[in-house]
Amino acid sequence: MHDKNRPELIQLTEEELKELQKKSLDIVQYIADLCKEHHVKFFLYAGSLLGAVREHGFIPWDDDMDICFTPDEYKKFIEIWNEYADQERYSLCIQGKHYNDHTLSDSVRDNHTTFITDSTVKYDVNQGLSVDLGCLVVTPNSKIGQLFQVLIGAGLSLFKAGRVPARQSKAIKTAARIILGVFRTEMIQYHMWHFLEMVATLPNRNYRKARYLKELSMFPYITWVFKKEWFDDIKWVPFEDTELPIPVGAEEYLKIRYGNYMELPPEKDRHPEHRIVFMDLHTPYKKYRGEKYF
Repeated sequence: MHDKNRPELIQLTEEELKELQKKSLDIVQYIADLCKEHHVKFFLYAGSLLGAVREHGFIPWDDDMDICFTPDEYKKFIEIWNEYADQERYSLCIQGKHYNDHTLSDSVRDNHTTFITDSTVKYDVNQGLSVDLGCLVVTPNSKIGQLFQVLIGAGLSLFKAGRVPARQSKAIKTAARIILGVFRTEMIQYHMWHFLEMVATLPNRNYRKARYLKELSMFPYITWVFKKEWFDDIKWVPFEDTELPIPVGAEEYLKIRYGNYMELPPEKDRHPEHRIVFMDLHTPYKKYRGEKYF
């Protein structure tokens, strides 16, 4: 029996998935053109990076794109976006006091589309198709410093999401439920994750002398440590019918994240990532406010 408190999910057809991928690539191409014009470096990340290296394009079942920056480049990106971007078509959605779509990462969203997931359906936020923006942070050289940053980052992710994580152990889910029960309101949760984010990113002050980077996210991603030199520069590689940048140390990064990354995963793991409630890639999301979301 369907739980009436949880929204019905939809399954994309092959044609819908292809259209979704094309729209996502359009967003990334717009970002790439803007960054190239203003000399800002970014690179494909996570599954998009894996797709670029293994498939020279999308992983066939992938339903999003991820890009990433180093801290200084991300600051430059925000500056050029605010000055030069087509903000009628696209929105740069930065998580903060006045905006939180509970997806953990910042994003660029296409305002002329609608893409609603079970993570965002309750909220009055931008529901356009998104490309996630990551920013690697400096991690200390010492194991103790890295462990401290992992704990701080896990708390940061929990308060930013404001919900019990779906893909964690029973113990972590129980602990998360208790913590969120104590810190109930969105404003309190914001102040908690804002403070934890400031603490976790303090090592960025020594970026030029840093040896290691990591992403601030949930387990297990937050435990991985990468050599800074892997992301010191980019190279452009084929991706579908265009070229996009990847970090010079892409292969080393992919080994840590995926192991034997050139080998396809088991059949059961070949499925889209998002739990989609509603999609209309030809209609602005605002037309569905109060009907399909919020």
